[in-house]
This record gives sequence, structure tokens and C-alpha cells, in this order.
Amino acid sequence: MADLLSAALPVASGPVTVGGVTLELAPPASIVSLGVFAGVRREELVGRVRAEFGVDLPDVPRAVRSGDGSVVFLWNGPSQWLAVGEGSAELFSRLQKCCGDVCALTSQGDSRTILRLSGARAREVATRLLPIDLHRQVFSTDCVASTLAGHIPVIVWQTAQTPAYDFLVFRSFASSLFHDFSVALNGHTFSETDHYA
Repeated sequence: MADLLSAALPVASGPVTVGGVTLELAPPASIVSLGVFAGVRREELVGRVRAEFGVDLPDVPRAVRSGDGSVVFLWNGPSQWLAVGEGSAELFSRLQKCCGDVCALTSQGDSRTILRLSGARAREVATRLLPIDLHRQVFSTDCVASTLAGHIPVIVWQTAQTPAYDFLVFRSFASSLFHDFSVALNGHTFSETDHYA
């Protein structure tokens, strides 16, 4: 008989706090990608999401919270979004009923996980790995970017002015990203610890 695989967390370490900045694995979330079908007007999908969730899908790299606060929609490219529901197992079904005939829906919850970086110096730590401008005048609460953290592709979302950032990362890269941020928390850049540079 085949051996069953047991579920394992994508990051084995618990939260790490250094200098008031905390790095942790966020609670599990339902993540669903939405992409408008060819030949369908973007406005059709936007209207349906507005009717069901009480919010307009962003047309710039931003995050918007649904009217009831249960779902956040992240811009993920032209006519593409990610819906993130904190602990909402019904998110995919709700989206399928609402707009499954006008857009491609793909569950991303098993392929992606979320790492959270928060605290007064979180921006300083994040800039050690991200090649984008995180200055508060250009990247503030609810700003979103698809970028790299060191060598790992991520979607970064500033969730609070504190600042706090959520990093949506492929599950298989989560442990490496957690390690890289742990190194950055201790005041080092990726290049300073990369022995292959």
C-alpha cells in the first residue's frame, strides 16, 4: 500500500522578531486567481464583482477590501487579480457563482503561502531584498507589486502603515524566503550572504 503524505507547514520555523520587526507565516488563506476570458469586456467582470462583493476591482497595483471585509482583491496585472479570503473555504464557490462564466478562476491556496513582515523597521528590512522603491510616498498601505525578493518571485502587499507587508510566495520557495528575510532582519543584504556571488 502506498504511503500517505502528511501535511506540513511550508516554513518549519516559528515567528522571528529582531529589533521590533517580526517575520512570520501568516494564517492559511484561500487564494483564487481571476483572469478575464478573451472576448469578454473587463467591465462585465468588474460589475459582477461589485454586485457580489461591494467593491470595484482595482485597475492599478492596489488592494481593495470587499464591502463585508471578508475578501481582499489584489491587482495582479492587466485584467488579472488575486482574491484572498482569510480562512474562507467558500471563496472559490462564491466567485464561481458570481463570475465563473466570464473569467478563469484558479485556486492558488495550495500553491502559494503568505509570509508577513511587520514592525517599525519592516520597510528597511524589506528593502534589503526587494529592488523596488518602498518609500512611504510611493508605496503605502494597500499598494501591491509583483517583484523579486532576492532571487524569489513574490507579490508584495503593504497591509498597514506601521509598516506591515504580506509576501505571497510559491509554497516551495517559502522556506528560502523566510531564511533570506531572517538574514535581512539581522542587518545583512542578500549579496553579503550569497557565497555564489
